Amino acid sequence: MFDVEKMFLGVYTFQCPKRIIFGNGAVNRYGEEVKRLNGKYPLIITDKGIISEGLIDKLKAPLDKEKIRYEIYDGVLPDAPIRTIEEALGIVKSNKHDLIIGFGGGSSIDTAKMVSIMATAEKDIMHCFGIETVENPGLPKVFTPTTAGTGSELSTAFVCLEDKKADKLVGYSQYASADVAIVDPTLTLTLPPKLTAETGFDALSHAVECYVTAKSNPFSEMFSLKGIQTISRYIRRAYAKGQDDLEARYFMCLGVHQGTLGIRSSGTGACPALAYPPQVKYHLSHPVSVAVMLPYVIEYNLIGNLEKYANVAQAMGERIEGLSLSDAAYRSVEAIKRLLQDLSLPSRLREVGAKKEDFQAFSETVPNLYKHLINNNPRDMRAEDVMKIYESAW
Repeated sequence: MFDVEKMFLGVYTFQCPKRIIFGNGAVNRYGEEVKRLNGKYPLIITDKGIISEGLIDKLKAPLDKEKIRYEIYDGVLPDAPIRTIEEALGIVKSNKHDLIIGFGGGSSIDTAKMVSIMATAEKDIMHCFGIETVENPGLPKVFTPTTAGTGSELSTAFVCLEDKKADKLVGYSQYASADVAIVDPTLTLTLPPKLTAETGFDALSHAVECYVTAKSNPFSEMFSLKGIQTISRYIRRAYAKGQDDLEARYFMCLGVHQGTLGIRSSGTGACPALAYPPQVKYHLSHPVSVAVMLPYVIEYNLIGNLEKYANVAQAMGERIEGLSLSDAAYRSVEAIKRLLQDLSLPSRLREVGAKKEDFQAFSETVPNLYKHLINNNPRDMRAEDVMKIYESAW
């Protein structure tokens, strides 16, 4: 498992929201939690899909019960473009909202993080990206996911889209952390199979990545390996008949929490870094871009920690008894590819319209823009290595 010498020599950090409320019906606690934070006039940040599905009513009811006045911004778009952040921020400043609620998928929660931060910021939005560059706590914030995937409600990270260049911008700040994360698995019951597959696989990738990173430690291992096990056990059930399987939905949300809490201590590795350029270039969802890259990143990384990848395979239900360590580790690649097939997710770049002539630009971008992710990978990775991984994924 973990290197004992490294364990005693290392110094580790662990970050999570100030308060987590988890369980079926947790959304009913909204009114009292907003009051506890002295929220008098919150802005709810969400997307139009949440409105049309009626999920917003489950949030409005406990707020109405406590007679809390609120407004709704439903202009969130995929990848949280800066223009939508600025639009919502204008509403906050105009109406003098005193608390931000992020309700929906990762883009809604990331938008809410940035609106909260910018509401009290003295500098422009571009100063917020990077590692711990945010200077003010922002407005109080409560986050609730309606998918079991990104784990953004527990994260100190935020990912936004720069409108003109269409670049992914990433920031990490303790001030992006929720004051309260309210997670209610019943909100994910109506998630359609495609989104169940995509968001669930994204959560699995987080757990796998953080288990093997250079910064992995006893805290992260405790959560991440359990997250791999939980998600692997329930994701197929949630995908197959999720509307009728509250048990599967519950444990998918729990698995997301387990994996994301692991990331709070160890971070992730190279997979999201390699996923970003194809995602932006071919207008893919983040989970799809991760899906087509993860097996090949793992395959490249295997020799960096054969024992841990063998543990990943076992956590995913693979039988590794009697196998050599190398063969056992490779079972993790096979398990990932089999899961992609079962979930009808693409496993090759060619399946999402990628072009080989773009790979050179991608391989130059990754080490430059996402150095912190590459440095945390279990195996060193140069531009030429990135190129070979893209070619393998083709």
